[in-house]
Amino acid sequence: MQLDVPDEIVRRAEANAGDLLLAIAITLYADNRIDYADACELAGVPSAVLDAELLRWALGVQQYPAVGLQHKERRKAV
Repeated sequence: MQLDVPDEIVRRAEANAGDLLLAIAITLYADNRIDYADACELAGVPSAVLDAELLRWALGVQQYPAVGLQHKERRKAV
């Protein structure tokens, strides 16, 4: 999937592609639409960076694996 964002809007927001991906990942995570691991993957950041951003956005940091992550780990073990 490719997402087109007008350059003028990105410039006015003083953002870049990484900023936008992080914002999308955090928004989807906060809405319980993706799990923590998917948010890290989508944003392309390690968990420490996502944790810091979640706190900056005044959102809680989940301290246990998400259901989807547990399922993925079980599949790898089989």
